[in-house]
Amino acid sequence: MKKILAVFMAIGVVMAMSASFMACGEEIPSADEIVNGVIESLDDVESYEMDVDMEMRMSGEDEGMQIEVETTMAIDGVFDFVNEQAKMVIDMSMAGPGEDPVEMAMEMYIIGDMTYAMMDMPLMGPTWVKTDTEEELWDEMNYARSQVDMLKTAQVEVIGSEKVKGVDCYVIQLTPDIEQLWELMMEQTGGELPDIPSEELQDVFRSFSVKYWIAKDTYFLAKVDIEMVADFSSEAMGLAGDEGAVTMDMTMSMLAYNYNESVTIVLPPEAEDAVYEPTN
Repeated sequence: MKKILAVFMAIGVVMAMSASFMACGEEIPSADEIVNGVIESLDDVESYEMDVDMEMRMSGEDEGMQIEVETTMAIDGVFDFVNEQAKMVIDMSMAGPGEDPVEMAMEMYIIGDMTYAMMDMPLMGPTWVKTDTEEELWDEMNYARSQVDMLKTAQVEVIGSEKVKGVDCYVIQLTPDIEQLWELMMEQTGGELPDIPSEELQDVFRSFSVKYWIAKDTYFLAKVDIEMVADFSSEAMGLAGDEGAVTMDMTMSMLAYNYNESVTIVLPPEAEDAVYEPTN
C-alpha cells in the first residue's frame, strides 16, 4: 500500500471554471497565437507570486485493505529570478474516514547558491536542512515554463474571456495527449512513475480537464484549473506482488500574479543553523 500511496502523492505534487464569451467586436487570437505568446513571454518573467490549492481523494482496495484517504495541500510562493531568491510555504493535511487529520508543513527558501528547507512532521517537530541550489531548479520554479510541453502537445481551444485578480485574460481549454502527459509527469517526478503502455493509459484516465487563463496584455499565465479522475490497478502501475485498484479524484487551482513587481524574501534566523546535506 505504501508504494501505491507514494505514487499517487508524486502525481498529486506534480499535478494541479466557468468562462464567459469573448466581448463583441474583440479581435480574438488563435489558439496557436496564444500558445506562442505564452512561450515568448517566459523570458520576460522576472518575479511573481503563486497560490496553489489542491484536493485529492483516493479510494479502493490494496492487498485486501480498504483505502480511503483525503489529502489537501496549500502552497504560497514568491519567486525572484533576477536576484535568484525564492520562498515557498506548503501546508498539507491527510485524513481517513472518521480520523483526525495528520498535519504537515514545509518551508523552502532559495538564496543564491544555497537552498534551505524545513519539514514539520508529526512527533518530530521542525527540522531544517540546507543544500546547494541545483541550476535546473529555477526552470522548475517558473510554473509557466513547466507547462510549455503540455501546451505544445495538447489540443488547445480558446473558449472565453475573464478577469483574474483584475487582469483581462483569455481562457483556453486543453485536451492533453495522455501518453505525452504521462511522460511529462514521469520527467517532473524524476522517473518515480511506472512506464504504463499507451493503450492502458486510455483506460487509466477516466477524465482529465485543464483550463488556463492567459493575460491578454503580457501572455503571462494567470490561472490554471486541473480536474482529473483516474483508476489505477497495481498491475497497471507495475507494482509486482501487490494486488488492488485505487481511484484518484484530484482538483487543483493555481493563481499566478504580481508579475515583475518588487519582492522581499527574508531567510529565518533558524535556517542559518540548518544541517548541510551535499548534493550527489
